[in-house]
Parts: sequence; C-alpha cells; structure tokens
Amino acid sequence: MRDHGDAHAARQALQAAEAARAAARSRPAAPGWFAPARGLLFAVGVGLVSGPWPEHGAVLVAGMAVLLAFLAVHAAVISRGGVITMPGGPLPRRLMNQLGPATVYALGWLAAIPFGQGVGALCAAVLGGAALWTVTALDGHAR
Repeated sequence: MRDHGDAHAARQALQAAEAARAAARSRPAAPGWFAPARGLLFAVGVGLVSGPWPEHGAVLVAGMAVLLAFLAVHAAVISRGGVITMPGGPLPRRLMNQLGPATVYALGWLAAIPFGQGVGALCAAVLGGAALWTVTALDGHAR
C-alpha cells in the first residue's frame, strides 16, 4: 500500500527543483552594448595579435590587452545571472552561434593567399568580429 502523502511530497520536491533550475538558467537580456563590444573587441584584438605589423612587440601587447578586455566583458555579461550554464536551445542554433563566427573568421584568411598575411589577418579579424556581433545580437546571447 502506497502513501499518497509521500508521492505528493516527492512531486512537489521535483517541481521545486525544476523551478530552481529554470530560475538559475534564466537571465536578464544582455545589455545593448554587449554585441557591438564583443564584435569590436574581438576584431581589434585578433587583428593586432595575428598580423605581421612593424613594432610587433608593442602591437602584440596592445592586442593581448584588448583580448583580455574581450574576455572580461564576456565574463561580466555571461555571469550576470549568478550561475554560468551551458548554452541552451536547439542544436542547430547552438552550432550556428559557435561555428558560424569561427567559419567566417577562417574564410577571411583566404585573403592572405593573394594579398599576404597582413590583409588576411585584417579580413579574418573584421569578418570574425562582424559574425560574432551578428550572432550575439540575434541570439540576445547568454541564455
């Protein structure tokens, strides 16, 4: 003979756990500046780090500082809900958000074949940053 009180308590505990998980995953919308900041910091940082620029030591240090700012902005916005979770949503959307900017960045390097490393670095950085800005803006990011 089953105790209906235990089943009811278990059901309530399960519902409370599901509500807590949903609350942990939900975050306020990303601030409006996040998508452009993310795209621009990526483009500038990667462009500075990956090209064959004169005075490469100083440019490399500046590029690393910009990439650290990129990571700091990303961490501040992603963790704004207090809990960092894996991205949700359907698999095709997650793949687009992750692989889209990486693919566009890689395609930008094709400009290096006819024009050299400097042009390839700039094209890859600009295209990768624009793609990152776009997917971030479209997704409202960090759900």
